[in-house]
Amino acid sequence: MFVKRFRTWWRAPVTLRDRWIGAFVGGFGGLWIGLLGRGMLGAGPVGIRELLLWGLGASACFAAAGYAFPKPVTVLLFPLSMFGISR
Repeated sequence: MFVKRFRTWWRAPVTLRDRWIGAFVGGFGGLWIGLLGRGMLGAGPVGIRELLLWGLGASACFAAAGYAFPKPVTVLLFPLSMFGISR
C-alpha cells in the first residue's frame, strides 16, 4: 500500500504544495546539516554566532534546493528535518 502511494506521488507532476513542503523540509534539514557539519567537521572551538551563521546559510541553500527539486529533497532530508523533535 505504501509503496503504491509513494510510486504514484513520485511520478505525479510537481505541485506548488510539493514545492513548499520541499522548501520547508529542506530548510530544517539544512539547518541541522549546517549546525552539525560546522560543529563536528570544522576547526574548533566554534562560537555560537558562527554556528548560527552556518546553520542559517545551509538552511537557506537547502530550502532553495527543496523548492527547485521538491521530491528528492523531501525524501532525502525528511529524517533530518525531524531530528530533535520529541514529545
